[in-house]
Amino acid sequence: MSSYKVQEIPGGQLELGEAPHWDAARQSLYYVSLTEATIHRLDHKQNKVYSASVDGCSSTSFIVPVKGRSSEFVVGDGTRLVLISWDGLSAKAHIVKVIADLAGQESGNRWNDGKVDSRGRLYAGTMTTDEKCFEICTGSFYRFEADKMSFVKQFGDVFISNGLAWNDKTKKFYYVDSAAYEVRVFDVDKDENVSNGQVLYDFKDNGKKPVPFPDGMTIDEKGNLYVAVFHGSKVLKINPKGKVEQEILIPAKQVTSVAFGGPNLDELYVTTARKQVIDPQLAPAGATFKVTGLGVKGTPMYEMNL
Repeated sequence: MSSYKVQEIPGGQLELGEAPHWDAARQSLYYVSLTEATIHRLDHKQNKVYSASVDGCSSTSFIVPVKGRSSEFVVGDGTRLVLISWDGLSAKAHIVKVIADLAGQESGNRWNDGKVDSRGRLYAGTMTTDEKCFEICTGSFYRFEADKMSFVKQFGDVFISNGLAWNDKTKKFYYVDSAAYEVRVFDVDKDENVSNGQVLYDFKDNGKKPVPFPDGMTIDEKGNLYVAVFHGSKVLKINPKGKVEQEILIPAKQVTSVAFGGPNLDELYVTTARKQVIDPQLAPAGATFKVTGLGVKGTPMYEMNL
């Protein structure tokens, strides 16, 4: 088993750090603080973080770059998908336009995690805004079709839509519903629809729901999953057969999401939260960490076609 090193990156502690996205073209890691409605960019070469608030956004669930537009990104804000403009340096970003809004069919819900597949299409899921989010499964999971400006629902009955990852070689899609305490694996058809969901890894212990639960997720080039464990101070490496191969310990309890980045895609970036969910969180809670020395490479992340 490889030895690894965990380092806190600059940028301070966020209330709810989430949705890391490595942009190879810009050699930058983008991520958000969901509840603070802020976006952030780690410039890898400078080892410096630039942060901005987004005028007109009440939350920022995820951020993905738009293909061919160097300063435009799509952000989840409540039930809206919004196109924003940000130069990656300024302390303010602004909305260019609202692309789409699910308010009519997702009343009482909001976007949570979202990512782009290798064909440049955004997949994202929703969850309730109610505090009893572990008891209410009104969320759904969608693909956004930019050419039609419409959503294709993949499935419903979701508690907290979270981590997502694809293995294009095996035509499999992996998904986390945090309050179901499961990582599920789906088949992917020629149109990139997902079906036949099966439990790959169950976080429950003999049917009992523990306090730690799965959150964001990424995948390496060998098909191993890396799952953030909220309240667990760790990231689990789970192989394609559903066996835990490694626990990567993080010096913050509330681990929210993960993404591979760096020039060689061999650095694992880990976001965390300082927001008090159960008990007070002390620094470095809310920091973003870089894990090196894992001896693996991640798969590329993609820009959105719009």
